[in-house]
Amino acid sequence: MRFLFCESSSNLGGQELQILLQMTALRGAGEHCVLACLHESGIAREASARGVDWRPVAFRNSLHLPSIAALRALILAERIDVALCHSGHDANNLAVAARLLRPRPLLVRARTYQPGVPKAISYNRLVDRTLVNSEHLRRRILANRAIRPERIAVLRPMVPLVELHAESRLPLPETLAAALRGRGPVIVQAAMLRREKGHRTALEAIAGLRGRYPNLRYVIAGSGPEEAALRKHAKHPRLQDLVHFTGLLQPVAPLLARADLVIMPSLDEPLGLAQIEALALGVPVVVSDAGGLPETVTHGETGWILRAGDVAAWRDGLADALADPARARAMAQRGRSFVEATFAPQAHLAALNAELAKAAAAR
Repeated sequence: MRFLFCESSSNLGGQELQILLQMTALRGAGEHCVLACLHESGIAREASARGVDWRPVAFRNSLHLPSIAALRALILAERIDVALCHSGHDANNLAVAARLLRPRPLLVRARTYQPGVPKAISYNRLVDRTLVNSEHLRRRILANRAIRPERIAVLRPMVPLVELHAESRLPLPETLAAALRGRGPVIVQAAMLRREKGHRTALEAIAGLRGRYPNLRYVIAGSGPEEAALRKHAKHPRLQDLVHFTGLLQPVAPLLARADLVIMPSLDEPLGLAQIEALALGVPVVVSDAGGLPETVTHGETGWILRAGDVAAWRDGLADALADPARARAMAQRGRSFVEATFAPQAHLAALNAELAKAAAAR
């Protein structure tokens, strides 16, 4: 098949990296792929670095006539069978461009979160199928009963396992490596520094562990609007010298591999990725019961699931996870088998092709 991917964001984040992973895997399977994106964008630069074919499209608003014309021409020139979109501007412009053609390509949208109230017209009429990353997100969308359930399907994200393991062997920045060298257990959280990521819960829980683990280190990897407040919180006497901020760390795999525990104490999370990557590396994980996180961990089997926002539960749960490292590692190995079966590139492509076949049959 011949695929067109569209992305109107200027940033390079998880969504954009997932597009590039999908395109690379599809090309490896013998499919033809082309990307339409902003000329001066993070995904364009990364696509060039990876040798991914891309074309500039302005995507200035949700009904931008030059973008619609460019997409229509691109669909015709590349003989596109399946067109995939993500953000609002590229989804709307692509839908108009495709519907000007007969026959038209299959229209598929990927969603990793649902801002505000879901609108039925977006899911029932804009595209043929919407792919979401978790059952939790699917339920959130289908809370609007006017949305047709068959239009929404779950597609787990792709984790590039070979690349992840290779990155995990890279050295840490020297200042971080020195901070982690030869002391107590290391707890890592890799996430944007936003309130819903639950850093404050983790800080309070870790403060309560200081008596039992005076040399424990809590490493916060990421950046975001909560950074100043979290740094101030970390200066509390109970946390002094226990908390380390790395800023945005790319790649993060070397830090995950160095951890004794990787945590996701989120208050809201469509699915999460750091805990999945940690399990892929055989690193024990502790997650909250928020959103889609419980879909990635089985409590007592592949990790720990704790009540979101409950400091006492997190203090005791982290203590339990740290108390028996051998047990924690055995659980992580079971989690690794789950990740390899569910999130590996070949599993992702098989699931994607199955959903495309269903969407094409339904149309």
